[in-house]
Amino acid sequence: MRHILEHFQIRGVVTSIELFGSGHIHTTYEVVTTKAHYLLQKINDSVFNEVAAMMLNIYKVTNYLSVSFPKLGYDNQETLRLVETLKGQYFVQVTEGYFRMFDFKSNLKSFDIPTSDDQVFEGAKSYGYFLKALGEFEPAELAITIPDFHNLAHRLDQFNLALSKLKHVPSHEAAHEIKMVNELADRLLPIWYLHSQEKVPIRVTHNDTKFNNVLLDGSNRGRCVIDLDTVMPGIVHYDFGDGIRSTASTAKEDESDLQLVNLDRERYHAFKAGYMEGAADILKDEEKAFLSLSGAYMAFIMGLRFLTDFISGNIYYRIDYPHHNLDRCRNQFRLTHEILAQRKDLK
Repeated sequence: MRHILEHFQIRGVVTSIELFGSGHIHTTYEVVTTKAHYLLQKINDSVFNEVAAMMLNIYKVTNYLSVSFPKLGYDNQETLRLVETLKGQYFVQVTEGYFRMFDFKSNLKSFDIPTSDDQVFEGAKSYGYFLKALGEFEPAELAITIPDFHNLAHRLDQFNLALSKLKHVPSHEAAHEIKMVNELADRLLPIWYLHSQEKVPIRVTHNDTKFNNVLLDGSNRGRCVIDLDTVMPGIVHYDFGDGIRSTASTAKEDESDLQLVNLDRERYHAFKAGYMEGAADILKDEEKAFLSLSGAYMAFIMGLRFLTDFISGNIYYRIDYPHHNLDRCRNQFRLTHEILAQRKDLK
């Protein structure tokens, strides 16, 4: 790794390089020098095959936020800082692949699972500030790093194609879930139409608002939104919905006992309150009207992706046992049903 670090403008002498974190996409190393603290990442160019476009997105967004946060008075909000290469770029391609570096925010930390409603509120507020601070950034300036990422119509096409080639799975194993797809899709496609027909503003959205993608300080205040690889044009419902999907479920994503999978209303309302404190004054009425449906939309898309992978022979997601993706699908479909059943009480 040391020969890779020689390409970057780092301060001090390197004293240690250690694997860091639990991410599944990129490989991350913590780099400590005599003068600074960094994160070095090997970029997974199988998932993000337009590395230059992705890094330009991140550069544009972080530069913009470094100005807009202070301008809006959000002095407690930080943004990632990329470390330049010796050639003035923000990534390097070497024999081992593509690499990038960030300053390491050692005073902040992430949580895979929130431990309190206050944490949920604070994390959601940072996501709301993120949306608002980018409110005047022109979305068209950003490249589409993952085409059709939250496009339900596209995910349905992928599912139907996989279904037409069904060879790997006896039909009875996923018969119930396969039958559920069209019923749920009919109820949730209106969210996609908001985007495809531009019935709501197209904004700069994060698109992967898991709770561990926001850093908190020692007082559990939200401080910095991270993992900006999927920042691109989208609608607010993707960010709000994925936040609800990942923070307001009562069980982990692969819990197989569906009786344990429910919507935690306290967490839902904590996330909504925090997000709206950060972003409410820029949202249009037509955006707010569909927020209560967006958690179900994002849960369904994830469930559909898991189901598609299962009937395709488990070729995309890493699994720990043969029916792992089917359990994940059932989990997310259960959460989808729970949100839909309670939608009237979530507005």
